[in-house]
Amino acid sequence: MAWQWTTSSIILLSTSGLSLAIGLVFFRRRTLPGNRALGGVMVAVCEWALVAGLEAGAVSLDTKILLSTLEYIGSGCVSVLFLLFAFAFSGRDAWMTRPRIATLWAFPVLSVTLAATNRWHHLVWTGFVEGPAGSNAILYQHGPAFFGIIAVIYVFLVVAVAQLTVTAVRRSIVQKRQSIALLIAAVFPVAGGILYVVGITLVPGLNLAPISFVVTGSILAFGIAPLRLFALVPVARDRLVERMTDGVLVIDSNERLVDMNPAAQRLLGLSTGQIGRHARDALSEWPQVVERIARKEESHLEMQLTADPFCYVDIRTSPLRENEERTGCLVVVRDISVRRRAETALQEANRHLQEQVEQINALQREMREQAIRDALTGLFNRRYLDEMVPRLLARATRDGTRVSSIMLDIDHFKRVNDRRGHRAGDELLSRLGRLLSERTRTVDIACRHGGEEFVIILPDTSMDVARQRAEELRRAFRAAAADQASSDEPITLSAGIGVFPRHGGSQDELLHAADRALYAAKAAGRNCVRTADDLD
Repeated sequence: MAWQWTTSSIILLSTSGLSLAIGLVFFRRRTLPGNRALGGVMVAVCEWALVAGLEAGAVSLDTKILLSTLEYIGSGCVSVLFLLFAFAFSGRDAWMTRPRIATLWAFPVLSVTLAATNRWHHLVWTGFVEGPAGSNAILYQHGPAFFGIIAVIYVFLVVAVAQLTVTAVRRSIVQKRQSIALLIAAVFPVAGGILYVVGITLVPGLNLAPISFVVTGSILAFGIAPLRLFALVPVARDRLVERMTDGVLVIDSNERLVDMNPAAQRLLGLSTGQIGRHARDALSEWPQVVERIARKEESHLEMQLTADPFCYVDIRTSPLRENEERTGCLVVVRDISVRRRAETALQEANRHLQEQVEQINALQREMREQAIRDALTGLFNRRYLDEMVPRLLARATRDGTRVSSIMLDIDHFKRVNDRRGHRAGDELLSRLGRLLSERTRTVDIACRHGGEEFVIILPDTSMDVARQRAEELRRAFRAAAADQASSDEPITLSAGIGVFPRHGGSQDELLHAADRALYAAKAAGRNCVRTADDLD
């Protein structure tokens, strides 16, 4: 093949090599949605520019026509792949079903077929004219099929640009920046194609269309690298919904905030200007959240954001992975203020209920005490005595132990009431009650049996010990009541003692034995102690 180096061939062949390198860059960037389609675009541009460069350097007209025919492979594939990339990047790749994709690929097949069979129908090229002297260029005169092919290519480009525009309007701030960058980059192939159609070129015979796509690829791969937009691609974008009430933050592998929805901005008080900042800076007001992001594992946290208005949130962090490689972290912030208020109200209601239960229990205990205690002396009453003594006797029977009972009576108590009044008598009874409370064991039962009679039940106590206790009480009471006694008539006690089972096998028998011993003490001159044995 006759060959001549020209400026156009050098530029186009260089463009081919550059586009291949850029395509490899895109194939390696797996986090970019539609990266394979965009890489395919650059590979197709590589073929397109390679064939165009060869056509620019070829001398033979037949060779030039053959190579121009092969250019339609690259141009057709570029338009289809760029459209597929736009659909993938905008999240509508599911719309591209196999039948639809097959229909799209029918276009480059048809365009190549029309160019290859042009000699029979002349629909693509109607003629060929030599270019300016020394340029080795051929000017192609185009037929209706050529303009139809160009129209389809531009339809594909317009649809792709429309998809990116919708993405820029509807998606998050990060993807808006990406989409705007893509829109700017998409201007070049559109402009290059228009210049080619109208015949405007910098160098005679130079096809600007593939060169413009390389400019686009360069902008996407390298031109916006300082903005780190590809590094900030929200890998979890499919899980984000702009209108969801839960706040969503996306953190990349370098712990930078790369995306968030409006709910997250509202709940955490963030702004779009914080996109791209490190999490510890963007979320400086919430160190608890930053701490859990740094753990790089599943975590859960509930915390109060504000007091007025009350805002309580549930925060969950989840690591994001792609191809077994950790790519970032997803933070979901759910407003649970209503639930928290309900829980707080329930806890408060439970607390009040518990307080009421405690009050009721206290009242029940108080009522129980009032039911079993004598109001004047504070000792147990006869009701409590009748309730407890049978149990003590049953236990004593089972254990083989003794139970002693002491029955006490204030001597000449009626005379005290008659001479000094009932108030003095009540005071005397109250003193005896305090004395019995102080000088009895916790296991003993001291009660007011009725009037001025008192009974003390002493579990596991012998006759001798009971007598000793009764004597101590008698002497102690006389000393305690000395201030109320007259010089010629002291206030004294008489006591009678009975022992179970020796003097009785039941409560009634035991108390009856003690009562009889008490009457014996009275008969013996009072101020003394007698036992049931003394009656024999």
